[in-house]
Amino acid sequence: MKSIGLIGFGALGRQILSLLQAVDRPDEVVFFDDIAYAERRENSLPFNRFLDDRFSGYDYYLALGYRHLTLKAQIVNKLLAAGRRVPSLIHPSCHVHPSCRIGDGCVLYPQCNLDQEVELKPAVLLNNSVVISHNSILGTAVYCSPGVVLSGNVTIGEASFLGTGTLVSNNRHIGARSRIAIGTVVSRNVPDDASAIGNPLRLLDQQLRLE
Repeated sequence: MKSIGLIGFGALGRQILSLLQAVDRPDEVVFFDDIAYAERRENSLPFNRFLDDRFSGYDYYLALGYRHLTLKAQIVNKLLAAGRRVPSLIHPSCHVHPSCRIGDGCVLYPQCNLDQEVELKPAVLLNNSVVISHNSILGTAVYCSPGVVLSGNVTIGEASFLGTGTLVSNNRHIGARSRIAIGTVVSRNVPDDASAIGNPLRLLDQQLRLE
C-alpha cells in the first residue's frame, strides 16, 4: 500500500496530485492544509501535523506555491532531517540526461528538458517545458515557471522564482530569494533578495510582488 502526504492543497497541490495519479496511483492521500481542514475535506489535517509519527511511513510531496518558497525550503529540510521519504516526481515525457543529479522532492512537469551535468537541489519545481542546459545548478526550492530557458553554467540561489518565459544567458548567477518577472532576459548577474524585469534587465527598488 502506497500512502502519500501532500503538504499544501491549493491550485498547485491539485496539479501535483493529478501528476501523481497519472504516473503512479497512490492508495491513500492525506492533505496537510489548513484551508482544506477548515472546509472539512476528507483526509485533510492541519498544516503543522505533517511530522506526526503516524505518517512516518508515508511518501511526502511538497505543494507550496511560489509565494512560500522560503517556507518550502525549511519544510523539506525538516522532513529530510527527520528521515522521512521525499521522492521526486518526474513526468515520463521529460528528458533528463543520465548525468543529472535530481534532489529529493523535486517536481518536473511535462516536457522539461535537462542537459548534461545539471543539478537540482531538493524541492525544485520545474513547470511545463522548462529547458536547463549543461552544468547548471538550481538551489533548494527554486521555482521555474512554464517556458523558462537556462543556458549553460547558470546557478540559481535557494528559494528564487523565475516567471514564465524567463531567458537566462550563459554563465549567469541569480541570487537566493530573488524574483524574476515574466519574459525577463537575464543577461547579467542578479544579487540575493533582488527583483529583476525586462530586456535589457533592470533591477527594481522594491521586491516584485507575486500575485
